[in-house]
Amino acid sequence: MINTFKVLVISTVISFGMIGCSATQETTSPQQTESQDIAYPSWYEQVMFQTDSTSFIGYGEAVALDSVTAIKNAELQARVNLEAGVSEIIEETRESISDKGNETVNTPEFLIMLRNASQAIQKEGTIANKTSLNKDSYFRGYATVRISRSEALTTLRTGFEANQGYWRILNDSSLFQ
Repeated sequence: MINTFKVLVISTVISFGMIGCSATQETTSPQQTESQDIAYPSWYEQVMFQTDSTSFIGYGEAVALDSVTAIKNAELQARVNLEAGVSEIIEETRESISDKGNETVNTPEFLIMLRNASQAIQKEGTIANKTSLNKDSYFRGYATVRISRSEALTTLRTGFEANQGYWRILNDSSLFQ
């Protein structure tokens, strides 16, 4: 939980830094901007992370002076939220394996491989939706990043290529089932 908090704080600081460095030129297009009367896009959920039987979904929201930056920062936030949500599930699985007596999952090498593999989820997620809404003198960007459960498993497996024994321990635990 503390790692998730740290990731959110760091990503927020980065987002604000990017906003401060962004150009002030307002660039919008009809397909990117929805009506001002809508509080949120219809597809946007006001949560950071969701999962269903087929995929993991991260949601992001950001504010900027132009629509392009708002959307870009929302995408970044959605990727961070996707990785944080999946990492939390993975950590719960690791703790469950440890509670059952397997100390291998507590070794530094395993933990490093696990963290690196779970961080790769962020890059592998696909933008499912993105848009911005013009609110007075600023834009609010929204984005959704999605990765299927099978793609997430493949990404994790790739992170454990150096030690297939570690992967078997994690995979045999019915991860994501």
